[in-house]
Amino acid sequence: MLNDRDIAALVDELGLSPQRTRGVLVVDDEELNLRVLKGFLEDAWVVHTAMSGAEALDVAGQVPLDVVIADQRMPGMTGVELLTELRRRRPDVLGIILTAYADMPSMESAINRAKVFRFLRKPFEPTDIIQALEQASADVVQRRTIEKLLELLARRSEELRASLDKLKAQQDMLLHLERLGTIGKLTAGVTHDLRNLMVAFRAAEWEMEKATIPPALREIVTLGLAGAENMVRTLGTLNEFSRTGKLELDLKPIDPGAVVKDALAIVSMDPTFKLHRVSSDIRTRLPSVLGDHQKLTQVIVNLLRNALHATKPGERVLVSVEPRDGGIAFAVEDDGPGVPPEIRDRLFEPFTSSKGDKGFGLGLYMARLIVVSHRGTIALVDGPRGAKFEVVLPA
Repeated sequence: MLNDRDIAALVDELGLSPQRTRGVLVVDDEELNLRVLKGFLEDAWVVHTAMSGAEALDVAGQVPLDVVIADQRMPGMTGVELLTELRRRRPDVLGIILTAYADMPSMESAINRAKVFRFLRKPFEPTDIIQALEQASADVVQRRTIEKLLELLARRSEELRASLDKLKAQQDMLLHLERLGTIGKLTAGVTHDLRNLMVAFRAAEWEMEKATIPPALREIVTLGLAGAENMVRTLGTLNEFSRTGKLELDLKPIDPGAVVKDALAIVSMDPTFKLHRVSSDIRTRLPSVLGDHQKLTQVIVNLLRNALHATKPGERVLVSVEPRDGGIAFAVEDDGPGVPPEIRDRLFEPFTSSKGDKGFGLGLYMARLIVVSHRGTIALVDGPRGAKFEVVLPA
């Protein structure tokens, strides 16, 4: 058991408020007994008095207390009944019972039901009362201190857990940045080789202009080159961010409808495109917004491809754009299974993919970087079915 010095040291060291109130409530239906008890206690204690159990409960609900000293034989409510109810209301307060009768059943009841700290016989000696009161108060202080220490420990544990979570998040981000740097170096080489190939394909396209080529084949080549160019720009964006930590935007007034149409033209080259019911809803009289046309097209292309890969053949994929609060809102939604709950909270973090081993988990991360660079927001919006991603750009 902690002694007073140990408790004081703990309270001091941990900055806990003092747990001893030195408040004592004396309850007796005889006024003379109240005056006697108060007379020799009030030098060291803050003494409150009551002449009935009901009055005592009322007082106990209003003043700081450590101990209640109650007479057993009182009309209306006995001392044990009083302390039983008091224990329910104020479990941090201990009770002492005074009685002039050798009432063993009452003593057992006091110990079992009311958890009375001490049972003293009348007539009593003041020293016995003071000693019992000091011991009860010390027990109260110890219990309260332990309770406060447990609360403090729980709070400190939560703070430590939060700090560890924050540290882990920082470590994960450093790992992400390291991996992004590695991927950025790889994309630089891939982009260089891809550009060399595109020079040859552009030359072939130019030669096709002079030859009699079926329009369908010409369209396939044109769209294929557009897709390759978008890939080059995407790789360039990733390489740019991995080197500088930011994105350079070519900001111009753009037509949001044109962004959707260009994105659909690029995605139409996806092998699964014709297997789905892909549709668009482009509102008329859309306000223009200041943005980077290529990078915003890249965002919508990414969302559309995710929707195509998340749905089965024959299922619906819809891309739309509409005015919203002076700006515009793009949306891509599908009838697929939706986003797994376990990755929803980190969906826009790097290397998080709903495709398992089939994806790098960088598409939504890059989309978010682009949208945030435009002072916009991108979010997964809850709907009745499937998944719906919404991109909102300000005016």
